[in-house]
Amino acid sequence: MPISTHVINSDFQRPAKELIDKVARQHVGVAGFEAGPRQVMHPDIKPLDPTWRVCGPAVTVKPEFWYDRMVSELAPKFVKPGDVIVVDAGGHTDVAVWGMSMSTSAKAAGTAGVVIDGATMNSALLARERPQLPIFARAVSATATTSDGPGSINIPVICGGVIVYPGDIILADSDGVVVLKPDVAETIVRNVEAHDQRAQNPERRTKPYWEIRGAEERLRAMKSVTWK
Repeated sequence: MPISTHVINSDFQRPAKELIDKVARQHVGVAGFEAGPRQVMHPDIKPLDPTWRVCGPAVTVKPEFWYDRMVSELAPKFVKPGDVIVVDAGGHTDVAVWGMSMSTSAKAAGTAGVVIDGATMNSALLARERPQLPIFARAVSATATTSDGPGSINIPVICGGVIVYPGDIILADSDGVVVLKPDVAETIVRNVEAHDQRAQNPERRTKPYWEIRGAEERLRAMKSVTWK
C-alpha cells in the first residue's frame, strides 16, 4: 500500500478572538520590528489594493507542484470566519495559482484574506469589483494552468521565506505581511503598545530622532568614525 505524502487536516486550534482583536489594532511595521525579520514575509508580497488590511489565523495550503490549484480550491471548505488562507506557491510568479472564482468561494466561506507566495490573476476585478476579498500576492499573471495535482492543507508551509503553521496570526497591510506565533503574540502586542506610548510622549516630540536614539554618542564611541 503506498504511503501518502499529502495530508488534509480539517481543523486546528485557533487563537482566542480576544488575542486576534488585540493584534489587529497594532501597526504592522512596528509589529514586524518586534517580531523580527524571520517573521516578516518577503516585501514583494503586497496587497492588490494598498488600502487592504487583514488579521486572522492562518489556514495553510501547499500544493504538490506550485502551479496546482486543487488544494487551494478546496481550502475554503476548512475555513472558519476570520481565517486567512496562506498559499505556498514557492515564490513562482509566471503562472497564477489564484483567481476570481476562488476568491468568491473563499469570501463566501468567511475568509478574511488570502496571502500567496506566487501570482494571482484577475487583479483588476479583485481590486475594484467583486468580491472585495483582500489578496496579498507576490505578482499578477494573466495565465494559469489546468493542472490538478494533490497537496496538503493545514500543515507547516513556507510563504515569503517565513515558516507558517496553521493558527499562526497573519497581520498584513501595505507595509507587508507579519506572522505572529500565538504564544508570543501577547508580548509583541505589549511591546508595540509601549512603543506607541513612547512615541506619543510630548517630550519626545520636541527632540530630533537622532538625539532620542543617542546616535551621536554611539557613533563617537566607534573608533572607525573620524569626526572633523
